[in-house]
Amino acid sequence: MIKYLDLRKKNYVDRRSNREKIQFDIDSWKKSPYSCLKSRVYIELSSFFAYFLQLTSITPNQISIIYGLSGIIAGVFLVTDHSAMMIVGLIIFFLKGSLDWTDGLIARIKNQTSSVGHILDTWGSHIGNISLITSIGIYCFNQTNNSIYLFLTILILFLKVIDFKYFAYHQLFYEILNKQLNLKTIKNNNENEIKEQNSFFVLFIKNFMDDRSRTVDLICFLILLEIIYNINFFSNIIFGLYILKSITLFFGIFYAYYYKQKLEKQI
Repeated sequence: MIKYLDLRKKNYVDRRSNREKIQFDIDSWKKSPYSCLKSRVYIELSSFFAYFLQLTSITPNQISIIYGLSGIIAGVFLVTDHSAMMIVGLIIFFLKGSLDWTDGLIARIKNQTSSVGHILDTWGSHIGNISLITSIGIYCFNQTNNSIYLFLTILILFLKVIDFKYFAYHQLFYEILNKQLNLKTIKNNNENEIKEQNSFFVLFIKNFMDDRSRTVDLICFLILLEIIYNINFFSNIIFGLYILKSITLFFGIFYAYYYKQKLEKQI
């Protein structure tokens, strides 16, 4: 059994040594003060969770699954239309990322890292993002009783399901695994084409209303204000921005990957 303080120290050391991998420096207070603060919240919570979980038979992958389920639970709480449960849902959305950091810490101390674990982490994050958007749409419906929010929520989910890029990646990976496609036989494109840089507009759309902690936390804070002061303002704007981004992304991705042949260049 690893002592709590040793486990906490290891957690900090791991996060600092993997700054290139996680693309974030937890000590860059001047550049990203909020992210540094939030990372320390995650480190402290994940160290606390891992200290008790290290003696159990719970695997890192099982923690990753719990991480994914926590996003669903948070969304369910948010749409209950009961103030206390809604606030609990927002708190879960705010803190559930600590579970993502916990599974990695447990995997390292138990030497149980795996590719599947990485996929489960990404999947859990994806579930949380879908749950947040869906629950905000239903939350807006509960506040206004306007069925247009339910229609738009379904539209967002539908656009994500038929997203051309993700379907293309899924299909290509399936064919590679089943040896229906051999990448070695595909002629490489010019290096300059492969390393094509995204425009400012593309980068803006990608980072706008993303699923990063700072965005999710701001959304949770604004909805919390609505619940406390019994107003209905921020959620409508937030959901409208999600709609705008979903439609823009869908047609933008189809244009880039079909008409501009970005998929061919990546292959």
